[in-house]
Amino acid sequence: MNYFKGIITVVLMNLLQACSSLSPLDVSYSGPKNPALTEALESQGWIRDEYATYQKREGYKAFAISTDAKGTIFATGFADDKVSKQVAFNEALRMCAHFSQGDGQCSIIDEQVSNGTTGLSQTQIDTAPTVLIAHRDIRQYVQYTNARAPKAFVVAACSGQSFWFEQQTSQQSAEKKALEHCEVNRHASDPCCTLLESE
Repeated sequence: MNYFKGIITVVLMNLLQACSSLSPLDVSYSGPKNPALTEALESQGWIRDEYATYQKREGYKAFAISTDAKGTIFATGFADDKVSKQVAFNEALRMCAHFSQGDGQCSIIDEQVSNGTTGLSQTQIDTAPTVLIAHRDIRQYVQYTNARAPKAFVVAACSGQSFWFEQQTSQQSAEKKALEHCEVNRHASDPCCTLLESE
């Protein structure tokens, strides 16, 4: 069993490296007074709605934009509820790159941390699998560890979005259901789903 966990860990680490390489490298921060964002918030309803949603979220969060040659925002991406500032930056840039479809240059223009309760102890955060980058997914993992087998825990490859089933008829059934649920519900920016563990 430990051998398979080792293989799964190696596979997940390789997927994480591949996902991070999809993100543009510009992590500059120009603050919430970014002129393009200020103008867009006044004139573009979809950006205003997206930024308002971002503002309501908790945890480490970051907001990225991609602009055209005229400086007009045509794509955004944000991350929230992340376990660190750097993870929030990376995920916001990845989401921006997904929505911009590789056009333009994504840049972080706002980052914040909300000290709302995560419902987790620091030990739970520190000992969670590294592929789980959001507090919500670590909470799912904590619930999974306390669940009854046969069970399986699956993650979307880049975002760490989690899906799991417990008390199934067999371990294989739990794995199949969790993988299928992930494939149907994962974000479009995630290329695939991976089994993290099962028993």
